[in-house]
Amino acid sequence: MNYRRLLYFLAVVEAGTITSAAATLHVAQPGLSRQLKTLEREVRMTLFEPRGNRLVLTASGRAFVPLARRVIAETRQMEAAIEGLRSGRVAQLTVAATAATIRGFLAPFIATTGPDDPLLITRQAGHFALNDELLDEADFIVSPTPMVEGFETVDLGGTALKAHVAPDHPWAREGRTEIGLAEICGDRLFAHSRSSVSRAVLDNALGAAHLAPERLTECDDGPTVEALAVAGHGIGVSTDLPRYGAHALWITAEGAGRREVLQVPLHVAWLPGHFAADTIRATAVRLRDFLVGQGDAVIPAPPRP
Repeated sequence: MNYRRLLYFLAVVEAGTITSAAATLHVAQPGLSRQLKTLEREVRMTLFEPRGNRLVLTASGRAFVPLARRVIAETRQMEAAIEGLRSGRVAQLTVAATAATIRGFLAPFIATTGPDDPLLITRQAGHFALNDELLDEADFIVSPTPMVEGFETVDLGGTALKAHVAPDHPWAREGRTEIGLAEICGDRLFAHSRSSVSRAVLDNALGAAHLAPERLTECDDGPTVEALAVAGHGIGVSTDLPRYGAHALWITAEGAGRREVLQVPLHVAWLPGHFAADTIRATAVRLRDFLVGQGDAVIPAPPRP
């Protein structure tokens, strides 16, 4: 099976039309159509059916997509592994994560790495699309979603859900480091939309405590959430590390007879048999140590393997 034809197939899946895919790939439309027909003959399945001016996957085509992605991911891994064998080191790794994770602590962690470490190239994806990134270009993911059976993982503990306030806010002047869930409900909150895991954690805690904020405004950009809080408009709720002079407090709630810090569980995951598995695991441990050092990990790091 031809590797390039699989790339062409997935490009058409993403674009929806031969015209758009051809423009993205910088190839002629007739040639791209011929490559798709050849692929269908090779796999002995009809992968697309026309619908108006678009190509729609057949049932067989939909089932073929993850297989094609897996072949491409493994081929790219093999190319990277060969380069690693030549050079004697892992030169580059691609890590997929949400925008909040990248901005919140992954990019700051990358800034602590050195020239002898692999280049960590980030790739942004939604919470529920991260697992699929492992079948595309990502070598590993940092994910807040439940772990999938069959992946190799390192638990990062939990990153605290924080209430960000202005530096002259009374809570900041008092030097408080934690704030109760009921206390933040008395002010205007800025929080991510319901498509985010951090918002789900907040909503679940509010529901369990039978609380509702005085006013909640949604904003999916973490820096803006904090900027609004620093400007004195209310309280910014996110898992991000503080910016712009914001004072961050861990949000706590009563649960099971004790006070608990609201948190988003995190883990690093990668496919079994990855050529750079040892390097990914070591990087994950360093990332976990970084979170602990930043005072952002709720659960103490477990013992090193």
